[in-house]
Amino acid sequence: QHSVTTRNCAKQDFPSTELLLNEQNRIECIKKMKYIKVPERELTDENKKRAAVLIPLCLVKDNLSLLYTLRKADLKRHRGQVSFPGGMEDATDTSLEYTALRETEEELGISRKNIHLWGSGCIYVGKEFSVLPVVGYLGDIDIQKLNPNPDEVEVAFTLPLKHFCEPKNCKSTQFRYRGQSYILPTYINGEYRVWGITALITHIFLVSLLPNNYKHKLNFIKSVVPKKICD
Repeated sequence: QHSVTTRNCAKQDFPSTELLLNEQNRIECIKKMKYIKVPERELTDENKKRAAVLIPLCLVKDNLSLLYTLRKADLKRHRGQVSFPGGMEDATDTSLEYTALRETEEELGISRKNIHLWGSGCIYVGKEFSVLPVVGYLGDIDIQKLNPNPDEVEVAFTLPLKHFCEPKNCKSTQFRYRGQSYILPTYINGEYRVWGITALITHIFLVSLLPNNYKHKLNFIKSVVPKKICD
């Protein structure tokens, strides 16, 4: 980790919940997520395994928010890190969207029947596996009434979308890995710091959902272009 820089977010009026959740906006959000380019990592035997995460959009005291988990400190993978609910694809899973729903139910006790799927973005190739982000709306959430799996989740918490549209909460961090330099977003001033691939997926979702309000820029991410790069 080498440097951290503050970026600006737009100070426009925040759109209403009804507008953000309407069908046209949902379709546009998923469409944009499929078009956003990120640096391509080579697919190897180490990272060809597939995983999926749910981007859980929810209402908390009338504020549209994102739901995160803090993983247990004694897990084999990504211990003690902030993440979206999700995990590795099982042989019996019918799709990666099913994987995201199954893992969310296992980790947080939220029934897949109560999740309204919007769709999915592109598969991102990481260091250890390839991950598909799936967007789902949970409706009203009382964080105190969730039932996190104590074997996997230390705590569940939410951050309102407006939190990400405040310049003081948005930073970018430069990393080096195997001789390559790359930049990822980092979100601070919440209950826990959001970073890594979870922050990248958060960024891509926010760019797609709130293009007029969320203006945090990453040098390697290109603007939405009329060329589909994935299904």
